[in-house]
Amino acid sequence: MKSLTFKSGILVFLAIVASMIISITSDEGFALQPVSDILFMIALGMLLIGAALHVVQTGFFDGIVYSFKRYFRNTAKRQMIEEDHSEIKYQLDYDNPITYPLLLAGAFCTIITIIISIALIQ
Repeated sequence: MKSLTFKSGILVFLAIVASMIISITSDEGFALQPVSDILFMIALGMLLIGAALHVVQTGFFDGIVYSFKRYFRNTAKRQMIEEDHSEIKYQLDYDNPITYPLLLAGAFCTIITIIISIALIQ
């Protein structure tokens, strides 16, 4: 748990620093709204990448991979029926340690930008 929060904290810090640097180098200069906009885009990117990694990691596409392996391995229908009892390994052993920190950091940065946007409106 400590490693998860540490990695998430580093990602949040890097996202905030990157949004500030991008805002400073842009034409608008350093202001809270451009920083918030850029941070929101970075947070959505982190959420998207983290969600994609999570979908692949949990094995959502394992059945499809199994079907393709089975089909291309045996093209004749009789062979497919005969070898149906044999096991073809189709589960991917995929574990990425950055998946959950990306999701947490993206969610945290998104919440921060929503709070900043509400504060700027009022």
